[in-house]
Amino acid sequence: MDINKIYVVSPHGFCAGVARAIDTVEKVLHKHGRPVYVRHHIVHNVHVVKDFEKKGVIFVEDIDKVPPRSVVVFSAHGSPPELYIKAHNNKLTLYDATCPLVTKVHLEAKRYAGEGYHIIYIGYKGHAEGIGVMGEVSEDSITQVDSVNDVGHLLIPPQKKIVILTQTTLSLDDIKGVVGAIQKKYPHSILPPALDICYATQNRQNAVKILAKKAKLILVIGSKASSNSNKLREVAEKTGAKAYLIDDETDIDPEWLKNVQEIGITAGASVPEKLVRGVIDFLSNNNTVIEYMETAKEAAIFSLPKNL
Repeated sequence: MDINKIYVVSPHGFCAGVARAIDTVEKVLHKHGRPVYVRHHIVHNVHVVKDFEKKGVIFVEDIDKVPPRSVVVFSAHGSPPELYIKAHNNKLTLYDATCPLVTKVHLEAKRYAGEGYHIIYIGYKGHAEGIGVMGEVSEDSITQVDSVNDVGHLLIPPQKKIVILTQTTLSLDDIKGVVGAIQKKYPHSILPPALDICYATQNRQNAVKILAKKAKLILVIGSKASSNSNKLREVAEKTGAKAYLIDDETDIDPEWLKNVQEIGITAGASVPEKLVRGVIDFLSNNNTVIEYMETAKEAAIFSLPKNL
């Protein structure tokens, strides 16, 4: 392995919503002690999850598995209303770590449904964020799509008011074709005044496009369950680079690095900086030049849940 230059693009790693969620769990642990239950993985990163498990966090998908009167944190991805009702009924002490940008979409869904709109929700089917949003309104007032092909199968009465909402971890590139297909089929459909796209998702994808023009091999640090990390790899490859998704330096295949002298590094929004540092240290030697490329500044900070 003889890497002469490593480009590290920024922004990468934690966004404000992830930082808030992780800080929430840390402070809940400090306040209540172990065990603390977390419904769904607090963020989609295996290292973050394992570190919390060592500290006494128990992750569950089914809130009924949380003993009555226990302490529970809801993950950053958002949860359907029925889970809040269950938490109340089971006398759980609840801390809500839902990202405020996701909460915005939940509130939009309720408002537009209440105003008689049919919601077309663009998002990955089965993703925790979409499940939470879909649960906010009646089944007959929302339809989920994740492709132009899905739009072709929509059967919404033409006289119905329509609004388009989106999963926050998509990007403008992701939704452009689907939104265009919806607006062509339903010209009266509207978008909310402020798009639902997360600034951090967009910034990281814009950054990896710039990175792909510098390095023809890019390592994206992030877990397979992380949709934004997977998308960074896709964007890098669409921009012309070869890209691999890795959890940490142990996933690096030496075959990837044969005859490679320059390499780019980025990380998904749920990746701790120590994992980025670990990959840099693994790849570099005394002669390796490390260039940090800042493509956008992020200053957003989200306050912790009020009951903390």
